[in-house]
Amino acid sequence: MSAPAPRRTLLGRAALVAVGAGVVVLGAQSMGPAATPTPRAVAPVSSAPGAPASPDGPVTPLAPESDLVDASVSTGLRPVTRTLGAVVAGQQSWVRIPWTTDTPVCAVTVTVAAAGADVGYPVNTGAYSSFYRQDRLAASVRDYTAVRFSVPAFSAATVVTADVTASYTTTAGAAGKASRACVGTNVTRTYRVTLPVQASAAGRDA
Repeated sequence: MSAPAPRRTLLGRAALVAVGAGVVVLGAQSMGPAATPTPRAVAPVSSAPGAPASPDGPVTPLAPESDLVDASVSTGLRPVTRTLGAVVAGQQSWVRIPWTTDTPVCAVTVTVAAAGADVGYPVNTGAYSSFYRQDRLAASVRDYTAVRFSVPAFSAATVVTADVTASYTTTAGAAGKASRACVGTNVTRTYRVTLPVQASAAGRDA
């Protein structure tokens, strides 16, 4: 009676599991540091990457000029720049909005209304975005909020205008920073920003 053939064990290879139209790689990890931080989670979207923004998405009108914070204001929680990263027409583009503050703030939520673009947020916050690390920011520290913009593939726009509204609580100086309780003055501010739009490959070839 012959002995059974030895079983072969494949070590060091990632197992591939087909899921729908994609493939999930299990066990494969990159040991090198990431080039840039990644938002905590990406919001699920109804359209596939490269598809135009859904026309059924909620449309929020831009704020009247009287509700906007003047560009010369340099106190409180505010964007570091009013010109954000570029978005590509026909693609879902995650854009970072960098923030700074001269007073500690907490319970920060950021929402965006954009002309000619659909807006989405990280899945773990849902209807708004907050900072990459947590929902508070100490004075003189910078962090960012991630927002997804979807511009239709055949849009002729070269710039997207968006209103960024930050709602937060200013804490009572060092005492507020030392304790984890978020107690202070509630503030809401709206800033107008712009994002350059790059034409999609389909739009350039049309």
